[in-house]
Amino acid sequence: MTNREALLESGIACLQDKGYADTTARDVAGRAGVSLGAIGYHFGSISDLLNEALAEAVRRWLEPLVGLIYGIPASLSDGELGPTIDRLFETFSRNRPLVVAYLEALVRAEHSAGLRGAMATDFDMLRTAMTTGIEQLQAGQPRSRRLDPEVTSTVVMAIFDGLIIQWLLDPSRLPSGEAIAETLQRAAVIQQATPLARRPAGSKPG
Repeated sequence: MTNREALLESGIACLQDKGYADTTARDVAGRAGVSLGAIGYHFGSISDLLNEALAEAVRRWLEPLVGLIYGIPASLSDGELGPTIDRLFETFSRNRPLVVAYLEALVRAEHSAGLRGAMATDFDMLRTAMTTGIEQLQAGQPRSRRLDPEVTSTVVMAIFDGLIIQWLLDPSRLPSGEAIAETLQRAAVIQQATPLARRPAGSKPG
């Protein structure tokens, strides 16, 4: 492992243990077993190092998540939706430090164009996977009943972020995958049965 790689791994570990605000250059260099000067040589500053470590931590969580989404069968039945959502939730518990790093990265991205760009790329990767999955799930439906897959995936991602926050604050209040699946299915039935929902976009009530 090169000094640069050791510093990046040390940065990720320190972020998980201490968080962004409490991690110092001495923490990272000491854990990596290199000199403080190596941070400036390889990254420019401790802030740049930690921003790159945040981006890498987020990527390490999202990539398996994307793989899980791509693995969802196109013929997913109503009864399989709940367990599938539960499997997504399991990635929270398995990767809690990375989930926390993800939220920290969202805050830090406002002050770092590089971090913001890296996270936008990761979000595009997740959005593409979601869009593909939604397209597959809607393939057998009449075109008039299909939702815009990219817009739908963006809404799903927003809900996902909200669930993450709820889980971090009070995991006991997070609904089960079955409960969420039932709610989504009921909402779909209402959407199909409501005349307003079937009206073409942009049209006015008669």
